[in-house]
Amino acid sequence: MITGHNLVGGVWESNSNATTYKTVNPKTEEILPSIFEAANASQIDIAIEAAAGSFETFAATSFKTRIAFLKAIQKEIKANSVEILSAFQAESALPEGRANGELQRTLDQIERFVELLEEGSFIQATLNTKGLDLRKMLYPIGPIVVFGASNFPLAFSTAGGDTISALAAGCPVVVKAHPYHAGTSELVAQAIHLAIKQSKVPTEAFSHLGGQSHELGMSLVSHPLVKGVGFTGSFTGGKFLFDLAQQREEPIPFFAEMGSINPVFILENKVKKDTTLPAALASSITLGTGQFCTNPGLIVICDSDPETEFAIHLGEAMESLELEPMVHSKINKKYIQGLNRLKNLKGEIHTHLCSNSVAALGLVSAKYFIEAPNLSEEVFGPYSLIVHCQNIDEMLTVARGLSGQLTATLLSTPEDEQALRVLKPIIQSKAGRILFDGVPTGVAVNQAMQHGGPFPASTDSRFTSVGSDAIYRWLRPLSFQDCPNALLPEALQNENPFELQRRVNGVMTNVRL
Repeated sequence: MITGHNLVGGVWESNSNATTYKTVNPKTEEILPSIFEAANASQIDIAIEAAAGSFETFAATSFKTRIAFLKAIQKEIKANSVEILSAFQAESALPEGRANGELQRTLDQIERFVELLEEGSFIQATLNTKGLDLRKMLYPIGPIVVFGASNFPLAFSTAGGDTISALAAGCPVVVKAHPYHAGTSELVAQAIHLAIKQSKVPTEAFSHLGGQSHELGMSLVSHPLVKGVGFTGSFTGGKFLFDLAQQREEPIPFFAEMGSINPVFILENKVKKDTTLPAALASSITLGTGQFCTNPGLIVICDSDPETEFAIHLGEAMESLELEPMVHSKINKKYIQGLNRLKNLKGEIHTHLCSNSVAALGLVSAKYFIEAPNLSEEVFGPYSLIVHCQNIDEMLTVARGLSGQLTATLLSTPEDEQALRVLKPIIQSKAGRILFDGVPTGVAVNQAMQHGGPFPASTDSRFTSVGSDAIYRWLRPLSFQDCPNALLPEALQNENPFELQRRVNGVMTNVRL
């Protein structure tokens, strides 16, 4: 049951003097009945101090204990899935299929971290016993603040990849719930809290705080006991908080995924021969009403015909699709503002607005796009801008001018190989994931996935926020020199009780010393 309370250092608290707020159904614009209390400064301090106080205990828990904890979270989310999905749909207006799919993805990504802990080699145990006895491993960094994302109420929110990867690493977590799906977030927080009660994990290792004010997020990032932050959201919000994290007396890692236009480059023979492309791209642009961070917001085509028909076919394919409302009014408002900014350019951009939805398409020449760098700014929603290049040289110039991206897609035929070989090296410096087939929307949650890219797509292109490698954001190397065996972490002890694969004097082995 949704209470509207905050989970503060392992205790659900009600504050009669709190500022309150409600959520809204984006489809009906109905104000939903639950009343939520905004966390105050005292609750923020208590939650973070409790997380810091539990850190040493939680960091020292065995992989077996953390595995049991993550499995208990899965169990509790499943047990309360009906109420969670009901709140999800009421607060987001997303359809039942999307709700069920996102719930399953949330459970699946927890399973990936269970598997990671079972295998154990992620801590990268490295031993040198010749000469100085040096033993190194990755160790959790401390209390983490996680910001829930607005466009994924489950998979990138309270029990999303940021939270679960931090907990798997042995870091306490304080979640800042997204105010537009506060009920969904609280129900998932209840599941995590119940899981803690069933596990040998400190109850203070997880807190859940709500509120609408920017000051709440600023206070969490600024708190001196916080050691890292996970954020998924807009460039404006992410960059502001990133700067705040670096201006602290002790700067901390701030891992933000802040948006991307995910360019799709289509070489000339592919444009001419693949008649399935318009339908595939139309579905990708409008998937989730364009609210996927991997939405293709830029389509760069090479077509020597000055009157290319590609945009016509793509517009026709988009016209046939029905879209759900956006997940909240703020995203919708910013999307309309973005479209109006482009429409005000008048003759330079040819804009097609779909008659049965908010989806839209733009067409511009490569020459004008190259001269107007602001055209590469993201319009978050079901919109894509087609850039018409009449030759490969124009396409290369467009590619060189782009900033960092989460993804880039290169679509070609065998006849385009020579051009592809020239384009690919440019794109490799621009994106975290490069596709050579299909469309970029959607990510696979596994260890090989990279969801992050050069700035401004993310604040640190060396890390991913999707897949089990996301755990490395919350770990740091720690080396022990000539430490007595009994005082070493179990993973570094001679007996190797976990039977981990360790690098011993340069050789991978799981043997005892």
